[in-house]
Amino acid sequence: MPPLLSGRFWYAVFLRTRGERLLAGHRRASDGPGCRWDALAGADVLRAELDRFGGVSVPLERFGALDRLDAASFQKVLQAAIPQWRSEGRIAVWLHIPILQSRFIAPAASLGFCFHHAESDSSTLTLWLGEGPSRLPGYATHQVGVAGAVFDENTRKILVVQDRNKLKNMWKFPGGLSEPGEDIGDTAVREVFEETGVKSEFRSLLSIRQQHTNPGAFGKSDMYIICRLKPYSFTINFCQHECLRCEWMDLHDLVKTENATPITSRVARLLLYGYREGFDKIDFTVEELPAVYTGLFYKLYHKKLPDNYRTMIGMD
Repeated sequence: MPPLLSGRFWYAVFLRTRGERLLAGHRRASDGPGCRWDALAGADVLRAELDRFGGVSVPLERFGALDRLDAASFQKVLQAAIPQWRSEGRIAVWLHIPILQSRFIAPAASLGFCFHHAESDSSTLTLWLGEGPSRLPGYATHQVGVAGAVFDENTRKILVVQDRNKLKNMWKFPGGLSEPGEDIGDTAVREVFEETGVKSEFRSLLSIRQQHTNPGAFGKSDMYIICRLKPYSFTINFCQHECLRCEWMDLHDLVKTENATPITSRVARLLLYGYREGFDKIDFTVEELPAVYTGLFYKLYHKKLPDNYRTMIGMD
């Protein structure tokens, strides 16, 4: 979803039509007395937040009075809002519905709203108001898995595990899924410690695997990243629930064994090359840079750039 500007609100004031009081004194046809939104007596106000792309966001969790509003009244309010938003030149509506207010999903869908995504406690629906086909971005379609290749240069040992719940137990690097907002290197360090009990430090990014329609990712695309880590402890205390075996293995033995996953075997060869010829030949280092959004930063991974290229202003 496009980022939203905080602090700027647009109020859509809907006049009652044909003398009907939509929210005050509304009665359900089937249930008898309906819900009353007494707080808005006189004018029906639905507060929406402007975003920087010309759309509006309607976060229903901010309206405590909605707990007393029925689906039919909500549909009338939303139906009145849509042409008013369109007349203001808004191109899209983002409707955020908490799970406990899910009764509002069907009324919104009847007005053309579609699901965009859902979280554990809410869903987001969208309605395109602009011309032509919708240009709204889709929701995240990838999951990110990260593994840590913990390599001790002094002993030439590397930390490997075998998963407990695999049909074929092959040697691999410990790892798991990245948490929302978690940097790649932090994921690798955390997962290694959780699975093996070994403490480590992020050194570089080694490889990225891209795979589509992954059954393990609910049929979505999958990014699997392997990082080079430096160990700070060596005693193994592996997780019995996740791992069948865990050990420090000689890197050369890992290169030679046939009992390793294809990506583990390839990265082991990459590490051996870096160990012999210099890790600068294989490492993607990381640098934090300011994002275009004020106050935000991102991590950029690439081969190390010589200092004279980092500081140069123009080209000779």
